Amino acid sequence: MKKITAKQYATSLYQAIKEAEGDEQKQKIRNFLEVVKKRKDLKLLKKIFISFTEVYQKEEGILKAEVTFSRDLNSKIKEEVKNWLKDYTGRTATVEEKIDESILGGVIVKFEDTILDASLKNSLKRLQSSLLK
Repeated sequence: MKKITAKQYATSLYQAIKEAEGDEQKQKIRNFLEVVKKRKDLKLLKKIFISFTEVYQKEEGILKAEVTFSRDLNSKIKEEVKNWLKDYTGRTATVEEKIDESILGGVIVKFEDTILDASLKNSLKRLQSSLLK
């Protein structure tokens, strides 16, 4: 029997339940879990869940981002960051906000394999580096 990866399981589960609702969706999830159990892959459930989240977000056009500010900012600025992310990526962003006073000001945005560092701390480091050359 060929081995199935967590991502393959996750993609299959998404395809199976994306159009289903209510009891039909619950039954499809039960059937899915039975298949995983029969194939003796229950140890993969955590990885399947993580992969499912990634597949779901990609298929539904949702971007998971982490945004770091130097202090808590008002909701208008936070909404502007979300709107910028949507314009930049074409996807709706769910944002995890973090506060890190050490960045001094500005913002750091992380999503997928991208880091956009517009912090004052980073700008000062670049300035220092250019002055020392």
